[in-house]
Amino acid sequence: MQIKNTTDRYGLVAKLLHWVIALCVIGMLLVGSLLDILAGPTQGAVYLWHKSLGMTILALMIFFMLWSARNIKPRYPENMPFAQLTLAKVVRYLLYIAVVAMCLSGWIFSTAKGKPPVLWGWFNLPAPFVPLSDTLGHTIKQWHVYLAWTILGLVLLHTIGALYHHFVRRDNVLQRML
Repeated sequence: MQIKNTTDRYGLVAKLLHWVIALCVIGMLLVGSLLDILAGPTQGAVYLWHKSLGMTILALMIFFMLWSARNIKPRYPENMPFAQLTLAKVVRYLLYIAVVAMCLSGWIFSTAKGKPPVLWGWFNLPAPFVPLSDTLGHTIKQWHVYLAWTILGLVLLHTIGALYHHFVRRDNVLQRML
């Protein structure tokens, strides 16, 4: 298997990053929905894990976006309608933006609440120039929740599109990433 993308398929690095990030984001959405119902030491441990994985996803996303910018993209099918092509690109870019914004909003609201992320229990991440402020923390946390719902919707659109191409159009769009 090739490391870099070709005009027909994604390479190993793009595939690994895509699927690792996808699984982590889906896991984060599931765990994030349970954070407020946990209590005691379990809640603290899950928050530590959640924040650490969020920062790891941010680093992976930055690397993924840089890798994608430096590599060719596999071609879409020539008979793909313009509207579908446009929707596919818009959803992909919105996913990139939403995942990065989600990670940054978690970092910002945690810092504003005086509980900045401690990366996997090893070291504190620097505060991103955010003052201690319960009001700011609450506001950004609301954006964090809105972004979670946005990401969920975009993941569903992305998945439906891939399945549509595989089962209805019977083209290679899904196969390029498998």
